[in-house]
Amino acid sequence: MMMLPSQKRVGLLISTLLLSTLSLVSSSYFDDKVDKNKNEEAINAYLTKGNNALGSGNLHSAGRSYEACLRMDPDQRYCLINYASVLVDLNAEESDESMKQQRTKKAQDMMTRVLALHPNDGDAAFNLALLLQDSSNSEEVTREAARLYQVAVQAADTDGEERWDALANMAAAKQEIGEFMGEYGAIRAYERVIVMLEEMVQDKEAYLTQNGNNFENEQYQYLEAELRALNEYLSTLYYGYGTVLSELSNSDCKALQSEDSLLIDWVEPFVKGSGTEKENETDEASANHVCKMNAINALRLAVDLNSENVVAEHMLAALTEGDVGKGRASNEFVSALFDDFAETFDAKLKALGYKVPGLVGDAAKELLVLSGQSSYRSALDAGCGTGLAGRYLRPLVEGSLVGIDLSKKMLDLAAQCTLSKGCGLKDEEAASAAKEDNKPLYDHLASLDLETTTLKEVGAEVGFDIIAAADVFVYFGDLQKLLSNFAKLSDSSGPHGAFLIFSCERIEEEEDSKWKLQKSGRYAHSKSYVVNTAANAGYKLVAYDEITPRYEKGEPVKGHLFRFSLGKDQDAKDEL
Repeated sequence: MMMLPSQKRVGLLISTLLLSTLSLVSSSYFDDKVDKNKNEEAINAYLTKGNNALGSGNLHSAGRSYEACLRMDPDQRYCLINYASVLVDLNAEESDESMKQQRTKKAQDMMTRVLALHPNDGDAAFNLALLLQDSSNSEEVTREAARLYQVAVQAADTDGEERWDALANMAAAKQEIGEFMGEYGAIRAYERVIVMLEEMVQDKEAYLTQNGNNFENEQYQYLEAELRALNEYLSTLYYGYGTVLSELSNSDCKALQSEDSLLIDWVEPFVKGSGTEKENETDEASANHVCKMNAINALRLAVDLNSENVVAEHMLAALTEGDVGKGRASNEFVSALFDDFAETFDAKLKALGYKVPGLVGDAAKELLVLSGQSSYRSALDAGCGTGLAGRYLRPLVEGSLVGIDLSKKMLDLAAQCTLSKGCGLKDEEAASAAKEDNKPLYDHLASLDLETTTLKEVGAEVGFDIIAAADVFVYFGDLQKLLSNFAKLSDSSGPHGAFLIFSCERIEEEEDSKWKLQKSGRYAHSKSYVVNTAANAGYKLVAYDEITPRYEKGEPVKGHLFRFSLGKDQDAKDEL
């Protein structure tokens, strides 16, 4: 499964009032009786003392000062904001997860309190959005974070300030929830923050050019590092901007054509109500072409600014078909993509109605019935990710279940799964599982390239009875090398041979390509190409279904599910 990765939240290159954390305040301080005739001078003194301590890095001292301030006035706006920041900073050096959660919750409560009293406080809104996204990546939280970032941006606009951090995070959040258009939509936010950072880069470059000879070598290297960091973040922003443009509908592209946008060679739209229906369609098609060309330009800039932005490089190839000759996504792209998605992967797939792991599990059961076996001796979960397919395979495998994936962060999550928790196990199933079922779901996990993996690398003396690959082939165009290696990893010498199950996205037979790299960055294949290529590797088709692996933007994605056999008696097996 592949989705466009979400943009990283700003790891602030420029500090804002988002300071970060402190020592945990008394749980009852909000309930303390307060003298309403508060001493403003004393309150300000505590605030100043806390700010000075915070500025010098003395978090605990700062916390005590802010706590004293809040005991005198629980609603003091800036003591609340800065105390919440101290709590977050303290979490960075805290190993006790329970304490971290308490501090995070307390910080969230403080920011919420500020916003209840001051709904347009940009600093509180920005900080609360960060705290929410750090604690959860659900769609509901992302939507609320997007709203809060917008509050921060609007507050800055009202004050005549420029908050590129809030704009950048708002752009990414709005993109993630599909709010592309409008004054505070993803596109306009990306355009505004790109202009800001371009100006910052130009100013820093000019400063270095004019004053470079006046710096010590260490100072100069520091300033150069700052400049590189800005360019790398600009690369991320251009990537986000390019991917949004590539996703726009014709009508949205048409609405975007304006001298106020960053679009190059934008076209003048027809006046509403004028022209024939055919002319209006031509206008939208022209606008769509402009969006695509500008998306390509933005992705090229992303790659130029940061040669290590492999995700932008892959998406550029998808839009220009420049990667067709390679026949697969690079290891660097796949690893970067899924390392970025690891923590939110399962939740996002659930929201997309993702069905492939369950379909793979059902297919594996069917093949057991076909072969007359009660279980598989061993299985390879190829491209195992967080273990969603492994959960369905495990009950069918008597011996070793091995998982392979390029993303180490995905593998880290899969390694946490046991027979009684994780890897897609539903709450009611986990509750009914025996408490002693703490055996790991997988017997072995490894970060390897599926085209070159050997049995020795996965610790296997003989090949696997069954190999399953759930939504892995979307990163490969040419399947010959992959399928040939799967055959090498299989034990086809037994009486039942070996089986292979995999899904991929589907293109129709009448299309010119046997496979194609789609605009989404995923590869799709025709049925005839897959069957013929598998036959060349020694496989025979046992069963086939057209499937809907998931939904994107409410529309079903076209896919297929293949079941192949490999072995002595495969000719006797009839297609299911």
